[in-house]
Amino acid sequence: MKVVLAFDKFKGSATSLELNEAAQESLCGLDDVTTACVPVADGGDGTTAVLASTMPGQWLSVPSMGPLLELDPVVAQYYMGDGGCALIEVAAASGLSLVPTHRLDVMRATTLGTGLLMRDAMERGCRDIVLGLGGSATCDAAMGIMCALGAEFLDADGHHLYPSGASLGQIARIETTGIPQTVKECRFTLLTDVSSPLCGERGTARVFAPQKGATAEQVELLERGMAHVAAIVGDGIALQPGCGAAGGIPSLMMHLLDCRLVAGAPYVLERSGLVEALTDADLVITGEGCLDRQTMMGKGPGCVIGLAREHGVAVAAVCGTIESEFDTAAAGLEAAVAVSKGMPLEQAMDHDITLEGVSRAVRQLVTQRLTAFS
Repeated sequence: MKVVLAFDKFKGSATSLELNEAAQESLCGLDDVTTACVPVADGGDGTTAVLASTMPGQWLSVPSMGPLLELDPVVAQYYMGDGGCALIEVAAASGLSLVPTHRLDVMRATTLGTGLLMRDAMERGCRDIVLGLGGSATCDAAMGIMCALGAEFLDADGHHLYPSGASLGQIARIETTGIPQTVKECRFTLLTDVSSPLCGERGTARVFAPQKGATAEQVELLERGMAHVAAIVGDGIALQPGCGAAGGIPSLMMHLLDCRLVAGAPYVLERSGLVEALTDADLVITGEGCLDRQTMMGKGPGCVIGLAREHGVAVAAVCGTIESEFDTAAAGLEAAVAVSKGMPLEQAMDHDITLEGVSRAVRQLVTQRLTAFS
């Protein structure tokens, strides 16, 4: 019996790689069971680590700035592949987790720090930049990134604008003469874990800004700013699914640089080798922190489930929790187990308890299947 283990992270508890390893160890000693591990990510936090596991290279730690100037500088990591490909996450220098809850300020938050990481990679010779967009504290439509890469944003009086969400509606001119040739030579792949467009009811301001501390009034200000950016970049960019990711980062990047916007989960799974692993597989076990309505809308486990079904392989899920509205049967799952059900939050988020629960559930699922087919 061949079992494919394809876990996404349990956010705040365990990484994709840790979960796969724990699940694999739990199956050691079971007769006639072979395993294949496929790490999963969707463009959000942890994507760089998953992609890094698929290529030779090295991790680099670089001094940068966080989302807010008034906070301490950060030392952020990115991965430089041997072939000149840099893997960078917005969350590393511009992430929501870097800002204390009581200090959240989405109007002033900037992606400058992410741009500094990208510039560092270019100075080391990288010309292929893969940017994971999840987990940002920002809503600046990449003004910060582009300023770090040499662009200037001017208002109607010719004054330079600070690169943040508060400035979006004031952009009158973008000066690009300061963007060096090395930046123009780069190819950027933007990995998105959401399908939101730039503006509107499903856009970045209305859906995600409140999660970053925006008040109702600030949401409307940001929405007007994003509409202004949409007028600059055009509908061909602004209406693309995913353009609203990470506070609208794809918008100005795609307008000014050689970028392609792709769904993160299929991109990662292609490189992790899921299709190859499905060959002769009898069961796939996937999972994430919570199975919910978004799981089947481009999230990593949703893509795993879809590919397993396409290849006629049974699939089950082991997760932290299961949203009451999630329809296990409709999703095509043979079984779904919530390892944190009924636990206090602190216990449910504990790293060791999570790994133990997942290991136990995976072994039980496989043992039950072995018994049923023996």
